[in-house]
Amino acid sequence: MRSLVRVGLRPSRNARLSFGVQLMLVFFWIISALFMLFGDNPTNDNNFLYSLFLILAFGYLFYILSQNTSIFGTQAYFEITPDYIVQKQGHFRKKIVIPLAEVAAMHIATFALKLTMKNGERHLLDLKLIRRRRNLKLIKEQLHNMALKFDIELTEGPNNRH
Repeated sequence: MRSLVRVGLRPSRNARLSFGVQLMLVFFWIISALFMLFGDNPTNDNNFLYSLFLILAFGYLFYILSQNTSIFGTQAYFEITPDYIVQKQGHFRKKIVIPLAEVAAMHIATFALKLTMKNGERHLLDLKLIRRRRNLKLIKEQLHNMALKFDIELTEGPNNRH
């Protein structure tokens, strides 16, 4: 299905440690593992552990780069198609697909999209992961258009309890 709007998300914006801190930490691990590995006696029994630590550090570097950059394409995105709202927050996270025909009400808060389904179920989509204000504005405009198309009650404001 053709996408009307697709914007990349920045998963590191809601992480406990920022992307920069994670990078500094993993580079410190790599440097310290290399120092321990090559700065010690080559016949030392701990070299296996240092090598394992180095491999794990490179594995974690690969993980944070794949989650937070577009090395392997856009893996975290918010998309509006003619019939669905789709949110995917990274490689190892499930995709959230919401059919617009089943939405009864939408509320656009400052950093969240609150959806109330016709069966009473509620969904909350995090909008603070959207990278640019222009993209957020584009998403809001498209949500307004979809609300008109599907006759969905739409409210916008800082806080509303649906």
